[in-house]
Amino acid sequence: MKNPSMCAFSIRPVILCVEDEPSLLRDLCDELRAAGYEPIGVPDVAKAQNLLTQLTPSMIVCDINLPGKSGLEFMSELRTGDLLRDVPFMLLTALADREHVLRGKWAGADDYLVKPVDYDILLASVASRLAQVGRMQSNYLTQLQQQSNEQLLQWTNVLDKISHCALVCDAALGVRFANRAAYSLCRDAEHGLLSVGGAGQIVLHGDIVQHADVRQFLIGDREAAKVDITSHGATPKNWQVSLLALGERRASQARRDESFVVFLSDLSQRHLHNRAGLARRFSLTPTEMQVASLLIDGLTKQEMSEQMNVSAATMAYHLRNLFSKTDTKRQAELVAMLMSVAWNDIAMPASARH
Repeated sequence: MKNPSMCAFSIRPVILCVEDEPSLLRDLCDELRAAGYEPIGVPDVAKAQNLLTQLTPSMIVCDINLPGKSGLEFMSELRTGDLLRDVPFMLLTALADREHVLRGKWAGADDYLVKPVDYDILLASVASRLAQVGRMQSNYLTQLQQQSNEQLLQWTNVLDKISHCALVCDAALGVRFANRAAYSLCRDAEHGLLSVGGAGQIVLHGDIVQHADVRQFLIGDREAAKVDITSHGATPKNWQVSLLALGERRASQARRDESFVVFLSDLSQRHLHNRAGLARRFSLTPTEMQVASLLIDGLTKQEMSEQMNVSAATMAYHLRNLFSKTDTKRQAELVAMLMSVAWNDIAMPASARH
């Protein structure tokens, strides 16, 4: 049997086989290997669970009657988890009566084969199920790309209205969009936070991308983060880098699909908000105005709660009111909306504000 750790990196689909009869387990693995798969055979659920901490198989073929935990219990546990709940599961048993078939189906089995194994049916079932999974994954990735493109178009319209630097970045902080203020900042050689790459695209400085707090945020599930960075130009400046997730974050999701808005703010000008303009535009109460100002300053929900000395529930209540009054749904969208009013109204000549 091949080393399981090697199988985890195989380009052939990995099939985990759980069967306590040694001869049948050997035959299953031989047939699957001959058909172009990478089988891993184990005699019980405990060994299977240990393997699943090291790799994610393309499919699981499992006997129902096993020593210790049964195949049905094993499958039920996987179906209630997050990481392996979508792995196709084929139950294998000598019990052909209708009751056991229904129990397997209700427990979440994708396929059900009866011993003695007809290997032609086994291979056809495996190929059909993996092809179906492949189509579903392809459709899912296509939908993700379409959503990402629509999201990017939406944000280009919002962020270009902001008078200071804002970017949309991918999961590795590669810049997908930069607003006009970002390009203006690039022309200022003093700041040292942005540069233009060989293909003409804007690139975030390594001090931002490699910052320990930024790296920790990227691999976590927080919605927002901020770090203070000093630029290395002839006249060093202190900057605040605010990062906000564009979508819902979950610890188990694939990080490559995430997008973030990144705001760069000169700390010497951070408090120059047009509070009256914000309050007037969105009919904000004094407390809501305080929350809005702290959001623009890049504070997280926890930091705002601590600074205002209120509970997380109270802060959530104020944020819900702000979402409603600004007609936004995500924190990144709310912050961009608030900035577009607070900063642009300041930058605009008084004679042009009305």
